[in-house]
Amino acid sequence: MEWWKTIAPLVGVVLGSLGTLLGQKLSDARTLRRDRLLAQEEAKARLAAERVTLQREAIMEIQHGLEGVMAASELAPGQRVSSEFRAAATQAGLFLRAHIARLEDRDLATSVQEWLGPHQNATAARTSLDSLQDRLSHQLRRLYADQ
Repeated sequence: MEWWKTIAPLVGVVLGSLGTLLGQKLSDARTLRRDRLLAQEEAKARLAAERVTLQREAIMEIQHGLEGVMAASELAPGQRVSSEFRAAATQAGLFLRAHIARLEDRDLATSVQEWLGPHQNATAARTSLDSLQDRLSHQLRRLYADQ
């Protein structure tokens, strides 16, 4: 009986097909794992870029808001503030505080909050504002350099 001569090639084909299927399964698993890792890395990079952009926007808005607060506090003697101006200043102050809350540098955020408090005179306020603006600009330059 020479039945094994007939069945041996069929067994070889079946074993070869099973080996091919197993190889494809392992290759697909590696490809899927690699794609997931790449997607995670891309998401991390995108999140980091968004964080930097948020920080930049917050710093620029804070700088603009601080200049507005300084300009509003430098009213000429005897000049009265309208209710519309007061409402706009209140709204701007709220936006400014929201931007301060976005800052990751808590020391810088605290400095901005402290500057918003009362000052002895306009000269002292301007001097401390200039120093604070320098710190904000330095932080902004650092964010641009990191990217």
